[in-house]
Formats: sequence, structure tokens, C-alpha cells
Amino acid sequence: MISKIYTKVTDVLLSGTVVVTIGILTASFFSYLLQFFLGRTLSVEEYGTFNALLSLMYLVGVPSGVFATAIIKVSSELLAKEQFGKLTSLFRRLILYFVIIGAISSLSIILLRNILSNYLNISQTSLFVAFGLFLGVSYIMVAPNAYLQGLLRFKAYAVQAGFIGFFRFLFPSLFVLLGFGVIGVFAGMGLAVLFVFPLSLLLLKKNFKKVRKLDLSDSLTRILRFSVPVLFINFGMMFLNNVDVIMVKKFFSSTQAGHYAGTVTLGKILLFGASTVTTVTFPQISVLYTKGAGYFEKFKKMFLLQLLLVFCGVLIFTIFPRVLTLLFFGSTFENSIAYLPRFSLFVGAYVLVNFFILFYLAIERVKVVLFLLPATIIQFILLNLSHANLIQIINVNIYVTFALLLSLGAYTVFLRKKELL
Repeated sequence: MISKIYTKVTDVLLSGTVVVTIGILTASFFSYLLQFFLGRTLSVEEYGTFNALLSLMYLVGVPSGVFATAIIKVSSELLAKEQFGKLTSLFRRLILYFVIIGAISSLSIILLRNILSNYLNISQTSLFVAFGLFLGVSYIMVAPNAYLQGLLRFKAYAVQAGFIGFFRFLFPSLFVLLGFGVIGVFAGMGLAVLFVFPLSLLLLKKNFKKVRKLDLSDSLTRILRFSVPVLFINFGMMFLNNVDVIMVKKFFSSTQAGHYAGTVTLGKILLFGASTVTTVTFPQISVLYTKGAGYFEKFKKMFLLQLLLVFCGVLIFTIFPRVLTLLFFGSTFENSIAYLPRFSLFVGAYVLVNFFILFYLAIERVKVVLFLLPATIIQFILLNLSHANLIQIINVNIYVTFALLLSLGAYTVFLRKKELL
């Protein structure tokens, strides 16, 4: 039985990587098409504001990522045990919980809009109402996204990703053209989520069955226990990847923040493209670990694939920064060109760090957080002390992330030599 599962997972790893890559690249295409449109339609200052709020969303939305990771883990375990009745009941319960969490999140952002407005130097407080509503609505997609990954439904996941990418381009673009500005962007993104949610339910229907009320206490407890360390890990990863944009918005002019946002937007193409390997690897390593099958050889193969994608991405951004910047944003963002090669080094290292982190979560070595949290604290301190120009901001990111990557690599070698992996 274990050999059959190992063979299935081995087959799915590469095919799943290809399928998920296509789906995520499709979603990323529309995401960057939106960025392309906004970069040419909004003012530089408005574009900087939009990306600052986007980074804020990643930070305050950490709980959604935490629960998603835990749900992927638990759903993959239930799949391995073929407990489809429990999968069905758990999903229904989770949807209810996330509706409540989303409502609380929206209300919190709206109530704190004056404080957030002052901190981020954004005068339009009504913008935080649209932002808060979008954040709250986004929570309803946590369970469907996690289930599609945990159940190894990579084709369905790719279809969903493509559709949500399309609608997240279509609706915000229409609202901006109608004159609603940045408010219209977040309103349109929220509407896109509501459109795709029914499709997600339809895609998952084949994995569900009619069941009577079941005792879910063990699964819910498992999710909560796994979520506690993941909370710190996800917050650390989101902080590592987004605090620079918020700091630039705080310490620099609106124009400089806009140019930096252009660099970040282009640089993160590498993040979205290369991270598809991690999306596929995490649930399948989890399945192998649950079944007691060997997983380290698969980890090595997928890490080499991840490393190759990162290398190719950094090479492209280093050789063609001008072409990429002018293609996406035109001459308005010409000042962003000089920062792109250096920023791609940071993103490449971040992708590799993320790969290590999720691998350790899949095999339940949650103490890896002890590497991550000190790195984020050091990053925050250095950004506050060293921000004379944008190059210093990027350098801080590079130094901290590369140090973290080397630490994780050394830790992996140590555990392997001790035969603990």
C-alpha cells in the first residue's frame, strides 16, 4: 500500500507542478495585467498607495494563510486515511467559521481606519472601508483553496486560479475606468472573490458525500494546534516579504514609494512563478510523512527544481531590467529600473526560504520558527535604522534573507547527517 501511494505521489509531483504552474501563471498574468493597467492609469502616488495597502493586506491577512496551511495539512491526512465523510463535514464547518472571521476582520479595519491612515500617510480614510470589506470577503476562499491542494486536485486548483485571476483583473479595471480610483480596485477584487466562490464549491463537489453529523473535535483541534506555530511562521514570512513596502511608504515621498512599488511588482513575478514548486510539494510530502513513506529523496529533487527556477528568474531580471520595466509600466516608472536586478536577488532567496519552511511544516518540525522570527526582528530594526535611500532598503532585505537561507540549509544538512530526516 505504501509503495502504491509513493508511486502515485511521485507521478503527481512533476505533473502537478506543471499543471499548477500553468494555473498560477495564468492567474499571475491577469494579476500583472492589472498592475500594468493600474501603473498606466493611476498616478504614481496612487499606485504607491495601492501597493502599500496590498502589502498591509498580506500582513493583516496572516491568519488566513495560517489556517490555509493547517487545513492543507489536515485535509491531506484525511485523504490518506480515506475519511471523506469527515472531509465533507469539516469543510461545511470551516466555511461558517471563516464567514465570522471575515466579518470581524472587516469591522476591525474600518474602526481603525483613522489610525492606519495617519501611519501610512494616506489622507483618504474611506479607502480603508473598501479595503476592509475586501479583506473580510477574501476569507471565504480559504477553505476551498486549501482543500483543492490538500486533496491533490491540482487541475481543479489551476482552473480556479485562472478564473479568479481573470475576474480580479476585469472588475477592478472596470471600476477604475468608471472613475472610482483605488477604492474601485479593492471593491472590484472583492466582487471577484464572490464570483469565483460558487465555482470552487462546484469543483470540490466530487470529493464530498452526504453525511450525518460527525464529531469533528479531533480535526478541529488538530487544525488549531498546527495553526499556533504556523501563525508565527506565516507572520514571519509575510513580514519578511512586505514590511519593506510599508516602511518605504512611511519614510519616503509618495513618488519614491510609487517607483519602489513598481520594482516590487515586477520582482514578485519571480515569486509567483517559482513558488509553484512549493505549492505542489507541501501537500504531497505531508501525505508521504503521514503514511511513513520516505520523503527526503523527493525533497531533494524538488529543491533542485526550485533552485533552477530561481536561478533562471534572477538571471532574466538581471539581464533585462529595462525591457521588463518599460514593457509593464512605460517611461513613467523608469526610475524603478536600477533597483530591479538587486531586488530579484532578495525575491529569489525568499522563494528558497519559503520552500524550506513549508517542507519542515509538512513533516511537523515547527521549531523552524526559531530561525525565522529573529530574522524578521533584525530586518525591522535595520530598516528603521538604515533607510537613507531605496538601495539600503533592498540591501537590508538581501542580507537578512540570505543569512536566513544559509541557516536553514545548514540545519537541513545537520539533521540529515544525524539521520533525523
